[in-house]
Amino acid sequence: MKRASFLVVIAFFAFAVSSFAQGGGKAEPNRIKFAKGKSSTVLTGSLKGDSQYEFVFGARKGQKVYVTNSDSDNFSYSVFSQDIEDVNYESTDLAVPTLEFEVPETGDYMIFVKRNATSNVSKKFSITLAIK
Repeated sequence: MKRASFLVVIAFFAFAVSSFAQGGGKAEPNRIKFAKGKSSTVLTGSLKGDSQYEFVFGARKGQKVYVTNSDSDNFSYSVFSQDIEDVNYESTDLAVPTLEFEVPETGDYMIFVKRNATSNVSKKFSITLAIK
């Protein structure tokens, strides 16, 4: 993924998140914790309609982040920085099987997962997150 387009997307999500936060009532994202000795985990859940799951993980500058979406036909995701001011790294809603990027700054990063179609039928997702 090109760094410039990645930066543009991140800036957009930073603005969107701050707008949503002002509305209040939003639940906190699920903190991702890796099992001892593991560098990857599987994010799972079930979504219907226009709902989304929000996850947050910590990473250090220079680490590589890998996201694998095994069901990109039904689910998309976005990744962005939560804590870094002025330097935001973010992706658009990606309905692609994989994403890889180097962490630009130490801090928390968010992953939003959503359905590609707004259906009232619940569907399970499974996305793998690895940090090396």
